[in-house]
Amino acid sequence: MKYILRAVKYLIKIALLLALIFALMQWGGMSNIETGGAEGGGILGFFKSFIATTRGQVFSVVLLIWCAIYPAVEFKRRQLFYTLDGHKAAVIKALNAGGMTLASETDGQLVFHGSPLRRIWWMGDDTVTITRNAAGGIDIEGPRRFVMEAQHRIPNYVGIEN
Repeated sequence: MKYILRAVKYLIKIALLLALIFALMQWGGMSNIETGGAEGGGILGFFKSFIATTRGQVFSVVLLIWCAIYPAVEFKRRQLFYTLDGHKAAVIKALNAGGMTLASETDGQLVFHGSPLRRIWWMGDDTVTITRNAAGGIDIEGPRRFVMEAQHRIPNYVGIEN
């Protein structure tokens, strides 16, 4: 369910950005799609005219396919071989340096969120979760960009702590 929800959120975000771009194109006179006549005017007429073309239909299909694939590409889980018990302060400092703040802490799990602006942009999917795994290390799960930053930042902070 989380996968489908993330795909729908991404589709909404892309659709809003495209609507903004198309509206600016219409407003600035940079679009060759006319919105008068039977389709009606404004942005809805623009979308109707856009979808009526083969290029618009292909673009829409590719956009839907990409939105369906996006969660599998964007959200990752990585494993590090540091104990959360001995290096918890270093892990928290490392994620704080990346703009993440500790939102909640339970036994064996730390949950981090970004700034309010980042939360809006990511539509609530900016959460990075660090959990203790069975092998004695930690698992970092969340958006690929934040997970990779944490994966590279944590060893530096653990090295400083020692």
